[in-house]
Amino acid sequence: MGVGFGTRRLKPSEVEAWLGQVMVPVEPGERFARRLRAKLIELRGARPTRGWVTLLAGVAVVLAAAIWLGAAVRLVLAGVVIFGVLANRRRKKTLSTKP
Repeated sequence: MGVGFGTRRLKPSEVEAWLGQVMVPVEPGERFARRLRAKLIELRGARPTRGWVTLLAGVAVVLAAAIWLGAAVRLVLAGVVIFGVLANRRRKKTLSTKP
């Protein structure tokens, strides 16, 4: 099984050798390491939530409630329509059988 396509396919051993040459470990700069440590030390929940996150969650809840309410109203209306159609058929049937 080779890696690549076309006329030049690399064998897995060639890929491993190439990666061994290319991927050389690099020592990170002091500034980068200090910033990374600072980000890792910061605890989740240590600072208050941002206002826009709370606002977005509130909007999402209101939107979900509106969608649910719309679906419920549609189901109720569908039930009323079905009930009306059935009642209308019965009424037409009783009117047509009377002389």
